[in-house]
Amino acid sequence: MIKQFAILVFLTLLVISCETNPPTSPENPLPQLGKAFITANVSDAEIWLDNVNTGQITPDTVEATVGTHTFTLKKEEYLDASQIVEIIIDSLISLTIPLTEVTQTGRLFISSNAIGAQIYIDHVNSGKMTPDTVLATPGTHQVELQRAFYNSSSQQVEVIKDSLITLDINLEEILPSNVVLIEDFANVSCVPCVTSNKIIESLTNVTYGHSKLVAIKYPTNFPSPNDPFYLANTVDCNSRISYYNVFFAPTTVIDGIIKPISTDSISVMAAVDERLTKELRFRMDVTSSVVGTEYFITVTVKVINGAGIDFSNSVLQTVVTETDIEFATPPGSNGETKFYDVMRVMLPSNSGQSLNGMSQTEEVIFQSQTSINPNWVVDNLHVIAFIQNISTKEIYQASSTFD
Repeated sequence: MIKQFAILVFLTLLVISCETNPPTSPENPLPQLGKAFITANVSDAEIWLDNVNTGQITPDTVEATVGTHTFTLKKEEYLDASQIVEIIIDSLISLTIPLTEVTQTGRLFISSNAIGAQIYIDHVNSGKMTPDTVLATPGTHQVELQRAFYNSSSQQVEVIKDSLITLDINLEEILPSNVVLIEDFANVSCVPCVTSNKIIESLTNVTYGHSKLVAIKYPTNFPSPNDPFYLANTVDCNSRISYYNVFFAPTTVIDGIIKPISTDSISVMAAVDERLTKELRFRMDVTSSVVGTEYFITVTVKVINGAGIDFSNSVLQTVVTETDIEFATPPGSNGETKFYDVMRVMLPSNSGQSLNGMSQTEEVIFQSQTSINPNWVVDNLHVIAFIQNISTKEIYQASSTFD
């Protein structure tokens, strides 16, 4: 009876939903924001902020974080135009960016061995992909190509008025490799979690590096129900706790299927080494960008060997984490003041995005976005994406925005 009551209490705690604002610490100040009112000599020009389309058109007001930003206007039959501006806290800056109608221009036909590479002219996204033709003013320009699974490459070119220049830029493919995921369940009042946290931090940053190993920390409500990171997002935390049937902290899960001894570095390393030798099934590329208070994420997935994989039972999970979260005083009773790789939100939800219908050789782009919570430190945000079989829990591959 006592055991049944304990289980009932635990399950009740799992379904309790609390507020979703992350804990505030002295080192996690509210982001400082300002605004810019953007106009041009023509209306309905697309407003791009730091190479990302804001979805707004001139004239309009754009919100951005304090600091230096590049605003770019794009419109058919006009040359792209950019200006760098300093956004000031709680201020509105008026900015007029003149557009030049296409009259005295040259053309660049840009191709590559990597079809579909994004074309950047002078570090500004042209909105076009290879192979395609781009207009530019006469003079010297920097042309750069970027594509998932390839190293970016650039060339300088001299554009001549009323002329067509053909430019072919070769991109070097990045060789695919296995990336293992550690999912760790911890609590700010869990004493052995101090040891497991140090082990994971050392393995991801030193022993293996993020090119081989990445981590996500899911906060728990045990032993303390008042863990501030758990209270920040109880829904997503409870989802993963329930999925893996986690009953104590720390609990460490490697690639969804191996549970080593969390406080034993040799046990954890043995599990990571085992998974690094798994058959390579997917390759993934993850990028992110910030526009105003929105966080945009793009995950590109390419099947290498889909034999035997049930795509209808597999999902892409996309997780925003925050690292280097530091408090002046410990938020729990185990003495820790600095935390790494803490799960902030799962996108578009903790159910993930289904891979149902994906072919054996297909390359698919998944996009998601979330509003940046005022308590998050933008520079400390990262994205970890992974592909998981829902039933077996095996994680086939992971990737991240870590360098």
